[in-house]
Amino acid sequence: MNLNLLAYLLFFPAMMALAVGVAQTCHRHGRPWMLGLFDNNDVLVDALNNILLVGCYLVNLGYIALVMAAWENVITIEQLVGTLGQHIATIVLVLAGLHYQNIAVLLLWSHFKHRARIDHHQHQP
Repeated sequence: MNLNLLAYLLFFPAMMALAVGVAQTCHRHGRPWMLGLFDNNDVLVDALNNILLVGCYLVNLGYIALVMAAWENVITIEQLVGTLGQHIATIVLVLAGLHYQNIAVLLLWSHFKHRARIDHHQHQP
């Protein structure tokens, strides 16, 4: 018996819920932090935050589709559980990696901005 359809029916909604939940949480809780980085420029922050949200959705949808396209044949319940676990773990790790990459970029941005302010104040008469 081929259990791929069941695997897809379990995997896709679970991964979509996870992707949307993570994206919405980052979008909501990242805004105050970004406001501090961008001098409370709420128009810029909201635009950038919305672009990051859409990008997060696109990356996740694309990655979920790639994982599903490369899915092996699932024959047994044991294989179904193992396959789901492996693919879910892979996507969770990729999501975490992307999240920390975004934080690292924003931290670098903050660092360079802070250094530029220090240099600007030191060179003023």
